[in-house]
Amino acid sequence: MMRVSQNQYAETLLRALGALGAPGATGALGAQRVRAVLKSWNIADDSYAIADGSGLSRYNYVTSDALVRILARMRTDARHAVPFAETLPVAGREGTLSRRLAGSAAEGRVRAKTGTVDNVRAIAGYVETVSGETLLFSIIANNFTVPTSAIDAAADRALIRLATFSRQ
Repeated sequence: MMRVSQNQYAETLLRALGALGAPGATGALGAQRVRAVLKSWNIADDSYAIADGSGLSRYNYVTSDALVRILARMRTDARHAVPFAETLPVAGREGTLSRRLAGSAAEGRVRAKTGTVDNVRAIAGYVETVSGETLLFSIIANNFTVPTSAIDAAADRALIRLATFSRQ
């Protein structure tokens, strides 16, 4: 789900959330529980839709704003901040980002999750700047007509810019 993208694990997790405290694990019950948590975090209902656990359904959607709000919440929650960040692939080093940004100023400074379905490329996570500041980001490209490599290259340029950012 995180470093190694396993869609079946994500589906199973959503069903397991649906089974908490009640028999009959279903994705619909799991999605209902996820929506309740997101609502408690003040994430607008119209900023996402959950159709499955893996994110592969064309009926899923999420806004960049919702992703950044989730990342901010995870970062500020003392129970989850470190364990969550440690599940994210590190650019140029591991998981789905093992080859991305390798040899660039962003290598080792970006912890992020990618998402891919037909004509959608996404990456969201944290960037540590050269001055040690942590920035949160979400980049989503939809309905593009250029090669996916061009989308990834544009996102990578943005991440390198963020990694080299300094307020000084």
